[in-house]
Amino acid sequence: MRKETRYNMKRLLSFNTIKKYSPLGGWGALFLVLFSCTSDDDNTPDRHLPITFSCYDVGEITRASEVSLSEYITDFKVYGINGDISGSGNEATFVKKNTVFPNYQVWHTENMANTTSTNTSNWEYVGTVEGAMGNEEQTIKYWDEKHDGHYFWAIGDFSQSGSYTYAEGTLPNPHVIEIEDLTQEKVQNDGQCLYFTKPKYVPKSEYGQPVKLTFMRYCSRIRIGFYEDIAQHNEGDKMYSVVAVNFYRVKPDGTFNTNEVPTTNVSLKGDFVNSGKVRLTYTNASFKGGDNVDDVTTETVPVENGKSKSLNFGVLNIAGTKSGTLPTSSSQALFTTNNGSQYTKVMPYNNQEGLTLQCDILVRYLNDFQFTQQNVMASIPAHYTNWLPNQSYTYIFKIVTTPDGAAIILSNVEVEGWKSDGEIEEEWHNW
Repeated sequence: MRKETRYNMKRLLSFNTIKKYSPLGGWGALFLVLFSCTSDDDNTPDRHLPITFSCYDVGEITRASEVSLSEYITDFKVYGINGDISGSGNEATFVKKNTVFPNYQVWHTENMANTTSTNTSNWEYVGTVEGAMGNEEQTIKYWDEKHDGHYFWAIGDFSQSGSYTYAEGTLPNPHVIEIEDLTQEKVQNDGQCLYFTKPKYVPKSEYGQPVKLTFMRYCSRIRIGFYEDIAQHNEGDKMYSVVAVNFYRVKPDGTFNTNEVPTTNVSLKGDFVNSGKVRLTYTNASFKGGDNVDDVTTETVPVENGKSKSLNFGVLNIAGTKSGTLPTSSSQALFTTNNGSQYTKVMPYNNQEGLTLQCDILVRYLNDFQFTQQNVMASIPAHYTNWLPNQSYTYIFKIVTTPDGAAIILSNVEVEGWKSDGEIEEEWHNW
């Protein structure tokens, strides 16, 4: 297929190089740009410029070099419809929809940029591909000025990433894509994680301008932090310090194993998906006051035996801190570390049970006497555990004193865009 496709690409006319755009920074989002121009309504190829594809390179957090979309996805499927606006303001709807891209495969081939009229950055969609009905010919697509606007969206086609199996509904009706075989192990790996975009509306007034699609990973990130605020007997003197918090492992039946020695590995009891199916629903139905309000609805459907009662969130290494004690402010909370990161990636899911942990808290008095408060429980309510793709969730616990001794409570919850360790990415794409 690749050899025949390359032959078809080279048959096409080349055209001037399109200006390159600077990357937006941060490694979370991967940008795809569709370039096009409008022209007369007769839709003849010699009077239209084609829709073409390019992508931004994005910098990675952990190294200075840049990576491109093709490091994670070597091909993807692009979908597009056009139509008209009926009504205005909040009553406006998108009608008379027509399919533009039914599910075109777009593939990446090094050193092919600007060799054809539709390839500006090694991404190509024109040529012969292997489809469900055998070999299929993908032809050049053009902007259609007869209609008020276009929608575009895309999903990774998994030749390099997840090797997923998927089925989809028919365009231009509400578009449902069901993707099989997503697992907790795959979402941990950027090269295997599922990639998808939100729909992007382009009104006629913006025809001919770049259309940016932001690819997102289908996973959420969670980090768990701790600090202490234990009351002191003497004002201004730090007499008590938390020097260790050790956690109990959750057994397969969902109970804490209090018969084994707890460790610094943080195990949370809850309702976690480890294998399931993803359902992406693109409504493409409404248009509100000139703003793109359409979204993609995401749902993770666990397969049989595809859920677990607990998940490990890394190690809380108090002994490794400079003071050997737990920090005393929320802003300096100590986070668990999992494979070098504060964050643990999870499959998006509405965890209706919430999360619970059980631990022993070791408190030292001055530099001498210390005592352990055993079997301390703490919970994260279920209304804080509806995890959505492309979001980071931070849960910070505070250790305090009560008449019965040390206790632990949920102090702070942050739900925000995807974060680098310790810093929020500034880009609007929330990744």
